[in-house]
Amino acid sequence: MKTLRAVISIVVFLSLAAAQTGVGVSPPRVIIAAEPGETVQGMVVVDHPGNDAPMKVDIGLSDVAVQPNGEPVYLDPGSIPQSAATWISVAPPSFMLSPKEAREIHYAVHVPDNCNDGTYWAVIFFDSGPVENQQSDGVGVKMRVRVGHVVYVNVGRIVKSGEIRGVRYQPPTARNPAEIRVRFRNTGNGLMRLNGYVELHDLEGNTVTKATINNAASLPGYEYEIPAQVKSKLRSGDYLALIMIDYGGTEAIIGEGRVHVP
Repeated sequence: MKTLRAVISIVVFLSLAAAQTGVGVSPPRVIIAAEPGETVQGMVVVDHPGNDAPMKVDIGLSDVAVQPNGEPVYLDPGSIPQSAATWISVAPPSFMLSPKEAREIHYAVHVPDNCNDGTYWAVIFFDSGPVENQQSDGVGVKMRVRVGHVVYVNVGRIVKSGEIRGVRYQPPTARNPAEIRVRFRNTGNGLMRLNGYVELHDLEGNTVTKATINNAASLPGYEYEIPAQVKSKLRSGDYLALIMIDYGGTEAIIGEGRVHVP
């Protein structure tokens, strides 16, 4: 009998992750306030949504950085200056879940005594599997599905500030609609959740469309693109983009630029 082994890793940053073949986690992210030297407790619920066999779940910790295009990169604990992965202890390291079962997983966050003010973060991954399925042709498939619980730790005084550094048009692809991508730099020391819009005007000043920014995460020390989906088809040409970003501060961040639609 042949055995086909496939490993599938599905990782989701700053959003809820779940899959039919793997576990689900709730909440998908949490923000914890702490002071240097303090230990804070956290909890996440892991559930088995399926109806078939039990699943073995393994727990791991990871750092996450962000590329200029906004895509996350998962790294070993302690790889970035803002890492909280080495602060977190989780027990048990692995467990079994029966179908439709949910379990509370508790963890502790130990903030170092000499920690500077700011937001630190890590991902607790739940790797469920291997799940073995028997195909009708006798080929076995092993899949591992990974979902994440993001832990943000706000230490001391958090300062939120940022600036718009650019804007461009991203044409649609087979998987994604067209987007206006705003290059945003977080100049403070804390996590910011960004909401707002990009309004496109033709060169005569007429409003053409409005693309929305919905609860995008901006990490301190990073500059990367924030997407705003374009729902209407745009004609080729040049447009003036007016950008408004609300990060929860006293004043919105305003910017403008030109975008070209090919």
